[in-house]
Amino acid sequence: MALVPAATLAALLTLSACSGGVEGDGAPGDLAAPAFPAEQRPAGAGGLLAEGVWRFREVTFDGQEENLPSEARAWIALHGDGTASGDYGCTPFRLKAEVSATRLTLGEKLTPRPAPSATPAPPLAGSGPCAPHSGHDRLKLTRFEKQVQGALRGNLSLSLERPNTQGEVELHLKNQQGDDITLVQARSDTFFTTRWKLSTVTAYDSQGPEFAAGDRMYFDFHKNGEVSGKLGCNDFTARATFSGLHVFFHDVALSSHRGCDEKIMEEEAGVLATLRKSFNYTYWAEPGSSRMSLTHDLAFPAMETGFLFQGLPRR
Repeated sequence: MALVPAATLAALLTLSACSGGVEGDGAPGDLAAPAFPAEQRPAGAGGLLAEGVWRFREVTFDGQEENLPSEARAWIALHGDGTASGDYGCTPFRLKAEVSATRLTLGEKLTPRPAPSATPAPPLAGSGPCAPHSGHDRLKLTRFEKQVQGALRGNLSLSLERPNTQGEVELHLKNQQGDDITLVQARSDTFFTTRWKLSTVTAYDSQGPEFAAGDRMYFDFHKNGEVSGKLGCNDFTARATFSGLHVFFHDVALSSHRGCDEKIMEEEAGVLATLRKSFNYTYWAEPGSSRMSLTHDLAFPAMETGFLFQGLPRR
């Protein structure tokens, strides 16, 4: 992976972008899943379905494996109140759900939950990651969503695969017609007990040099929506609103005002300015590894930039 030049790194830390949104059952963003795992754990796959959010990795429809459209942000989460929420691709859903050790039944369509008050307003229609860039892409995305909606109907078998060579645990949802959706965790319970050291910024397929602050630049996420940590010289606090594969930062502020090495102070100012823009980030705490990425969810996939984190034991 190539390194980002210093000039590009500086530009990334002051990058401005709009937050992504989707249109579906109700206003965009109003279907946010409960931000944190429910206390009552569903039975499915030994309780794994209660652990945060699962993203779609692979899909097989009518015996044919298909690639997910680049605009799709498909995910599902099961909640302790007997509901499931998620996104067919760019269209959100909320359904009644019953789960056992080996079966998942998705039923009646439910009214979307109100949008979290702290979630930034979505952009105008036609912008964001769910805005196909051609008629062909739009048709492909619409077809994919209809196939997913059909596949997630009724009684589904639920099976668990052993961890692969990357340590990832995969779940398979299969309907009676043989359609198969492979799921992988985007976030588990351990997300909230890990200290996430901010290592570098990313751009395209490259990453910049590691921050000079080292272990003094980190985020601690808490289940009540609070974020605490350090940005090099100073401590900071923030709020994080999770919605499926997305997270919004807001109310970002320094809680101390110390001075230190000039380079570290420059890094701190850049990261702070970026977080204060309330970007809509796609996040993934990679299962089986200690890496976590936050990617600005921009309109053009080729412009994806963001942050890369390394997991550390929380002290």
